[in-house]
Amino acid sequence: MDVLTFEWAEDYSEIRCELEATGELIEGLHLRNLWDELGQLTKTQLDSSRPGKNVVGEFSAIGEAEESTDEVSGEILRRRVRYASDQKTVLQVDYFRSDGSLMVADRRDLDTKGTVGGRLVTLCGLDGYPVASWNQIWPLYLFWLDCVVADRESYMIVDSKSTANFMTRYRRDNVVTMHLVHNSHMASGAVPPHGELSQTRRYVFERLNSFDAVVFLTESQKRDVDLVFGNPPNACVIPNSRSLPGISKPELGHDPQLGVVLSSLTNRKRLDHSVSAIGRARTSGDLELKLSIYGQGPEKASLQKLITAQGLGESVELAGYSPSAREKFESASFTMLTSKLEGQGLVLIEAMSVGCIPIAYDVPYGPADIIDDGVDGFLVKAGEVSSMAEAIVELRTMEPSAIEKMRLQAVAKATTFNDAAVVDRWSAEMHAALDRKLRGILQGQKHQ
Repeated sequence: MDVLTFEWAEDYSEIRCELEATGELIEGLHLRNLWDELGQLTKTQLDSSRPGKNVVGEFSAIGEAEESTDEVSGEILRRRVRYASDQKTVLQVDYFRSDGSLMVADRRDLDTKGTVGGRLVTLCGLDGYPVASWNQIWPLYLFWLDCVVADRESYMIVDSKSTANFMTRYRRDNVVTMHLVHNSHMASGAVPPHGELSQTRRYVFERLNSFDAVVFLTESQKRDVDLVFGNPPNACVIPNSRSLPGISKPELGHDPQLGVVLSSLTNRKRLDHSVSAIGRARTSGDLELKLSIYGQGPEKASLQKLITAQGLGESVELAGYSPSAREKFESASFTMLTSKLEGQGLVLIEAMSVGCIPIAYDVPYGPADIIDDGVDGFLVKAGEVSSMAEAIVELRTMEPSAIEKMRLQAVAKATTFNDAAVVDRWSAEMHAALDRKLRGILQGQKHQ
C-alpha cells in the first residue's frame, strides 16, 4: 500500500525514519511524495505529460540576477524561491533535480510581476526546458498520479479535504476513487442538515458524484447528506476503528472521582465547558471530583486562567501531552466531549473500550451514533454546561452495581468498532464502488 503526499519537504527519508521509529510506517506501507518522484521520472514519462489548453503566460525561471533564496540540502540545490518585497510572500518557486536541472517552475505573479496574482506551473524535461505548462497546480498532481498508477488497477482513498478538491477531476477507468470524509461538512455554527456548507468542503460536496464512493464515519452525517443532496448512490458509512485492549474486568478499577479528557486545546473543543461542568458538579452535588486534561494547543493559557478563576486548581489539571494518555481511561470513571462538532468522536470509543463512561454533547457528528443515552453513557444537549454537570452528578451518585453494568455496556458497544469488523465493511464498500464504476463504464460504452 502506498501513502501519497503532495507537500514539499526537504528530506522525506528522514520523515520515513521517524514514522518507522514510532511504528506508524510498517512493513508493506510505503510513503511516496510528489516532489521526490518528479525528479526520478524518465524522459518517456515526462514527454507523456499533456500541456494545458489555452494556457496564459510564458515560462521563465528565476534569473540569476533576481533576488532570491536558494534552499540547499547536502550541497545540492533543491529549490530557489523568489519573494515579494515583504520577504514573506512567495512569488515563485523553482524546483531542481539532484543533477541541477530545473524540474518545475511555479510562478505566482503572472499578472503583475511583484504582486501575487495569476499562476503558471511548468514541468521541465531532463534538459531543464519546458514540456508542459498549466495555469493551476492541479494538473501537475494528476500527471504524477498517472505515473504512479501506470496501467494498474488501483484504489485511491482520499482522506484530505484539500486533496479531495483536485481528485474530483481524476477519473480513470482503472482507478476506483473513494473520498473519506473525516469531519463535519457544515460551517461552524450551522444547523444540519440544511445549514451553510463549510467553505473548505463546498467544492467537493457540489461534486460528490466525481468519486466512486464517498465514505462517512456516521449514519447521522450520511442521513443529512442524503436529505440535502438527494440520496447520492455512492455514499456509504464506515466508522473509524480501534485495536481494543483486552482487559479482564473493565468494570472494575475506576476512580469514581476522576474524569479524563484527551483533546487538543483548541477553541473548537470547548474545553472551558468541561472545566466549568466539573466546577458546577462539585458545587451542586457537594462532591469530590477531579479532572485531568491531556493534550496541547493554543487555548492552554486561557484554560489555566479559567481553572484559577473558578478555584479549581486542586481539582483540574492540564496534564499536557503524554504518549500513554489513552491508558489513563483505565482508571478514570468518566470522560467528556464538549466539541462544537466532530467527525465521529473516536476518543469516546477508546474510553468505552476500557469501561470509562462517556458524557458527550449531542453534536454533529458522532456521539449519538456511539452512545445510547443512559445505557452505555450520557448524551446531553450541545452547549449546555449545566446539563453536562447534571450528568456527572448522576453518574457519581449511581449505585455501584448500576455503574458496573453501564461500564460493561460501554465495552460491548466499543467492540462493534474493532478493527476486524471495520475491515470487513471496507472490503464490502470497495467491492461495491468497483461494481458501480464498472456499471458506469458499460453504460457509457452503450451510449457511444
